[in-house]
Amino acid sequence: MFIKKGLLSACLTAVLAFTASAFAQEQKVEPQILFTNVNVFDGKSDKLAEGMSVLVEGNLIKKVAKGDIEAEGATVIDGGGRTLMPGLIDGHVHFMINDDYGKIETDRELADLAYNSVVVANRALMDGFTAARDMGGPAFALQRAIDSGLIPGPRIYPSGAFISQTSGHGDFRERGDTAYSINDKDSLPNFERFGIGVVADGVPSARSHEIESSPRCKPDQDHGWWRRFVSLRSD
Repeated sequence: MFIKKGLLSACLTAVLAFTASAFAQEQKVEPQILFTNVNVFDGKSDKLAEGMSVLVEGNLIKKVAKGDIEAEGATVIDGGGRTLMPGLIDGHVHFMINDDYGKIETDRELADLAYNSVVVANRALMDGFTAARDMGGPAFALQRAIDSGLIPGPRIYPSGAFISQTSGHGDFRERGDTAYSINDKDSLPNFERFGIGVVADGVPSARSHEIESSPRCKPDQDHGWWRRFVSLRSD
């Protein structure tokens, strides 16, 4: 009987601890930032709303009001009469190849591109872009680093390597590069080796490369859409 009571007590304690933990997570207080004395451009009206305050909670714009907003414990930023606007969205970016293309084949490693992409991502954020659609290149690790808070940057929705036919928009090979000639067709240029792009001649080849890329492009759990925007479809 003592063992049964002890076991029941232990189970009850575990259930209560789990319930308390779940409740605490539900009641988690998001950090608040209060912008005061700003002129708001909402992206719709052709006029500024002057003398406004904006309360941001976590990633959500909680309240916009004329004059003051009561928000105890919030970090207050005095806008000093400057203009406040929603973050911009760039619909076509290449974070990982924002560099001299020629040097990628002759004087760059993947790490060089990664270091440079950190600078490019931070610059984009400081220019006011809070979301960007990367239209080609190995930007998955950069996206994860930003999402985890490791480095600053906009939300990135990567497309993976872009697929191009020979001499197409994504074929950056020159006559002196490897894999240009049929004689060295099994050798890959850096553009393909680094996952920037792939050369696919014909529908079967294009479909094959699409299948290879698809497992890396998973649904966005927070927003309900696919991380991969550019996808080859066939009926």
